[in-house]
Amino acid sequence: MAEAAADKGQEQEQRQAGPPGLLRDRFLIRSNQPLTELSTPTAEAFAAEDRRDSNRSLYALICKPELPPRVNVMRALRGLQSPGLQTLVEWGPMNWPPTGRQCMTVVYERPGGRKLVANNRPNEIRRIDEYDIGRKVVEPLVAAIRELTGRGITHRSIRPTNLFYMDGAGERIAFGDCVSAPPAFSQPMVFETIESGMAHPVARGSGTYSDDLYALGVTLVFLIFGRNPVAGLDDETILKMKIQQGTFTTLVGDERLPISMTEVLRGLLCDDGDQRWDIEALDLWQQGRRMTPLQPRVEKRAARGFPFQGKEYFNCRELAAAMTKNWEAAIPPVLEGKLELWLRRAVEDKERAQAVSDVVRMALGGTSDKKVVSDLMMCKILILLDPSAPIRYKGFSAMPDGFGSALAALMAQRSDTKLLVEMIMREVPKLWFEARNVYQPDNSLMEQNFRELRAYLSQTGTGFGLERCLYEMNDALPCQSPLMGEEYVVELKDLLPALNAAAAKRTESRQPPVDRHIAAFMGARARSDIDRNLLGLSDPDTGKSLMALLNLYAVFQYRLGPESLPNLAAWLGALAGPMMGCYHSREKRKELEKEIPRLVRKGSIVEIYQLLDDAEARGKDESEYVWGQAQYQAAEDEIKRILADEDERKVEADRVGKQTAAVTGILIALITITFVVIARVW
Repeated sequence: MAEAAADKGQEQEQRQAGPPGLLRDRFLIRSNQPLTELSTPTAEAFAAEDRRDSNRSLYALICKPELPPRVNVMRALRGLQSPGLQTLVEWGPMNWPPTGRQCMTVVYERPGGRKLVANNRPNEIRRIDEYDIGRKVVEPLVAAIRELTGRGITHRSIRPTNLFYMDGAGERIAFGDCVSAPPAFSQPMVFETIESGMAHPVARGSGTYSDDLYALGVTLVFLIFGRNPVAGLDDETILKMKIQQGTFTTLVGDERLPISMTEVLRGLLCDDGDQRWDIEALDLWQQGRRMTPLQPRVEKRAARGFPFQGKEYFNCRELAAAMTKNWEAAIPPVLEGKLELWLRRAVEDKERAQAVSDVVRMALGGTSDKKVVSDLMMCKILILLDPSAPIRYKGFSAMPDGFGSALAALMAQRSDTKLLVEMIMREVPKLWFEARNVYQPDNSLMEQNFRELRAYLSQTGTGFGLERCLYEMNDALPCQSPLMGEEYVVELKDLLPALNAAAAKRTESRQPPVDRHIAAFMGARARSDIDRNLLGLSDPDTGKSLMALLNLYAVFQYRLGPESLPNLAAWLGALAGPMMGCYHSREKRKELEKEIPRLVRKGSIVEIYQLLDDAEARGKDESEYVWGQAQYQAAEDEIKRILADEDERKVEADRVGKQTAAVTGILIALITITFVVIARVW
């Protein structure tokens, strides 16, 4: 007994001695106290403690660094008290000892009860009685969705394995985490609408509250039956069944439902998003009002199947999904007119057949790259076959607002991003937006964003390109620059302090404290347009490019602080040579060399910039340089003139000498002749 107690005490002591993480100087995260039952597919859970209130029961989720968390949702949910939601207490980056780097951390209030379904046993679901499901499940969860909708956000992680009993008595159920990964990333396909289920998990996008209501409907089916009604079926089969017979029939089939739940489940599981029940309809149902029953609307079945890749497809949605996965094989039958003929005769959809014919005719008449034309043609054809499906191109499917998380995941995994770049440069999303029948302001805004992304990709300079697109599409993504070291920087105000910390650990290098990621991060996060300033970073003149960088950092320090950045100032000061070389005066350069160390110790990038870019000093230096050049040129001209005059004098003297000699000779001759004549006369 004593030995057992001693061992237990020693074990507890070792557990308490583990290296904790500290969030916001307040919340201790115990790295040696994992809470497996509270972990999610994308974040590990650990015990947490509030240093100001040790009686508070908390836990923390450590997000995977390779996936962009939903920081905008974290901001909206922090401190929110709602019966159907776990309370998000705090969030932020934190140094996490097990990984040796900063990780996004989310602190929640710990549920008083257990999780409804364990992560490792998703098919073992405790059935909830039909008389309790309205009070215990529907009422609090609908209230939570209403709260989220009012804040302009979605949950996108509604499933039985993410539901908790918030009290020990099991009377209150609430949603679990929805912020540690991209929206719907961890959702099994069965909980996603047909359209969202077609998209790649990382590119499903935030969706709307209607997607949450659909997932709630699927969750209710699981809880009513006490099991997964489609267990054992793969995602492709489930999606195919949903398309062919509708979600309600796929999940419920011939099973007997409580009469009180049939109506609400038909409403929530309606595959037509325009007809699906909304919050108001649920409120009326909870109040006992009878609603108009919804009948499942399934895709029109063709009289005969379309043969493709050894199978036959009897409706357009199925065929479009198959062609998406077999892109190259789908092009020939479309160009040969087989699809148009099938739509005309088997589907009896002349309008759609004519639209397909027009697209094919334009593709065949194109004069540009045949491969590009064929790919864009297939993209348009798939939109015609299934207008409500995600944007699909060469086997990749994404919702318009899912491009950002997809790009972030690809770049974090160092995967090939060529396909996404190709989609943006060839304006594939534009084709999808143009096919919308109803005007939606959000679509117009996203279309404008894609045009801007295309412009950024067209520029190759520092601060643009793919890196700029990454941060423009992910407003909560931390800066991915390797120069940041272990720092986790989401907001621009944290950039310079992080660089200052990284500068203290850097090895001797002539590399400036900027790269493509940092420049793109600044461009995307700055509230004002700094693109013109970023262009200066690519100037071939080293002095000018460094001056442009110094200008940016000086502006950020002046506007955002802090007042002293000694390490970063030292880093920039070590590179000041080319910037001082902009001055012509050796005396001025010597003066700068003496003054910069003082400002470096002060940590003022603003004053370093003002010193190196003093307009008055530069003007004086330039005018003195011009005056010196003029003086030098004048002296050169004088020397040339003197040298030129000396040659001319020699020629003139020679000419005058010759003339003088000639005249003298003539005079002597005349005098001699005169004397001779006189002598003869006399």
